[in-house]
Amino acid sequence: MIKMKEWFSPKELSSVAGMPSTTQGINRKARAENWTARKRTGVRGKALEYHIGSLPLDVKKALFFEEDHATYVVSPIEPLQLWMTAFEQLSTEEQSVVAAWLMRNGIKDFITFINIHKKDN
Repeated sequence: MIKMKEWFSPKELSSVAGMPSTTQGINRKARAENWTARKRTGVRGKALEYHIGSLPLDVKKALFFEEDHATYVVSPIEPLQLWMTAFEQLSTEEQSVVAAWLMRNGIKDFITFINIHKKDN
């Protein structure tokens, strides 16, 4: 099984459509959107690379598309990042509904709701 690349340099990301075209622009966007980063190994200075799990959905899709067709193994995504990614995929109206429901009912009621519907499936 082929393991997909998980970490990308700003230079690699600058070639993706819709992304800033400079490494400085990529780094600025990464800071603004709080991407998961690590220091690149074997490189002097402050060179960073970014984890695919924290990249915007359209960038992930572009990176998958550019890879050779293969079976991928991706590390589990952090729960908070998963929640944020799922929430960002909702429309503005859906985000408002979810936020209002959570504010009104709380997370415990949300978990109860999920457990009830899990039994139905």
